[in-house]
Amino acid sequence: MLSLFPRRLRTCLDTGLRIPAARRTLVLDIDALVPEAAPLARAWSTSADADLLQGDLSSVLARQELTRFLDHHAAARDRPAARTLADVVASLSCTVDDTDAGARLALPLWLEFEALPDLSLQLPAIAQVQTTIGLGPERDQEDDDGDLLGGPDARQMLLNSWNEALSEALLILKGSASNAIAAAAVLSRGGACPFMTGALLVPGLCRFGERLTQSVADSAELAERRRRHVAEKALKRSEGLVRELKTAPAVSPRHPVRPAEAAPQSVPEDHVLIVAEVKEVGSDRTKAVTRGYEGVIGRPVPLAPVPDLAKVRTALAFEFPHAVELIDRLLVDLLGRRTVGFRPTLFVGPPGTGKSRLASRLAHHLAVGLWRVDATRDGCASIGGTDRRWATSEPAHPLMAITRFGIANPIVLVDEIEKSATRTDHGRLWDSLLPLLEAETASRYPDPAFQAEVNLAHVSWIATANATDPLPGPLRDRLRVLEMPVPQI
Repeated sequence: MLSLFPRRLRTCLDTGLRIPAARRTLVLDIDALVPEAAPLARAWSTSADADLLQGDLSSVLARQELTRFLDHHAAARDRPAARTLADVVASLSCTVDDTDAGARLALPLWLEFEALPDLSLQLPAIAQVQTTIGLGPERDQEDDDGDLLGGPDARQMLLNSWNEALSEALLILKGSASNAIAAAAVLSRGGACPFMTGALLVPGLCRFGERLTQSVADSAELAERRRRHVAEKALKRSEGLVRELKTAPAVSPRHPVRPAEAAPQSVPEDHVLIVAEVKEVGSDRTKAVTRGYEGVIGRPVPLAPVPDLAKVRTALAFEFPHAVELIDRLLVDLLGRRTVGFRPTLFVGPPGTGKSRLASRLAHHLAVGLWRVDATRDGCASIGGTDRRWATSEPAHPLMAITRFGIANPIVLVDEIEKSATRTDHGRLWDSLLPLLEAETASRYPDPAFQAEVNLAHVSWIATANATDPLPGPLRDRLRVLEMPVPQI
């Protein structure tokens, strides 16, 4: 998993990194990318290995000369990779009390961390490959008892195990990355790290970050213990009610309980019952369709609350100073609301103006998940789900987003919606969106995979386009169009 991380983060997070070997490898990389800097790189590596960075001036001068040359080369030749190599040089030769090194690494590490959500999209493919390797080419042979080795059940079990292991590994590495970034930010502002004076940035950043975030981790652990305690008490109460019902006398036939008289399921405040139930059809197919969605079937799902809008606006205005007016028009939807929810919105503007990134950062600052649909590739009706009778059956995309993020009001981004395919062989994305954009129909959407009504009315829809002309009239009528300004240089 660590090998998939960007290089700066990978260097900081590698707990088994051997510093001398890492320096020699870095010298080879510099020689391959910037041959002119090879003598400076060798001089830096030799001096760094000789004095172990105990303040010798020759080592500091060698490092400064090398990083200065790489920075100039990156700017003159437009080679960001050279800047990356210079940052790795600093991380392998500077100490945690070096304010300039902390300031140098803080922003690049943060930008690499921002790209990590895209890495999670690769996990299913990696799990699939590892499953195939694990079962081997002879997975269809029979064992001594006549059972198939590596049959569908074994394959699915191994695939689920890989998915779980990879997701957990990514979560752990992202936590360590957050610690390293926090440490670099503190060091860049002149923060002190007295207990690690003289230690290298690698692996000192992670260790310093753990100290900085220890109180947050302790609070989160305490909150989790309390939550589990409450859940265990609720479970015991429900088990007691089940025992009482089993031992209670049967209802007299003269006074039957009609379905209309049954008590409705209690849904807590700011929660939504997305799927009441999914009925089986006498085969194992239903279990395959609903596998992984147990957390939303028959269980209330929370709605993400509206955070401090002033802080959200300040953060977004800092990142998109050219789009403050658009940001204000978006956030107006949240005034006076308890939970996050936007009207269906279309960002229109030239390529490169930051439409998709604005949607991503909006979801980040509001603490709701962002589910991205690429309209140029997913042009058929699959966004609304595919029928249970097909082997590729899957629920509607907003339902998948709700399950992934554990909230009933995520944001679904339909990127480049005007470039969606117009053929109707397998349905059109434009037509499938119409019932999902209307609150009344979305609240009772007939999901074709579950073959049950699901409540998708709280999902927020944002689309991006370069122009609105290709879009059909019914779709334009349901979307609020906001112009994305061009950044001013």
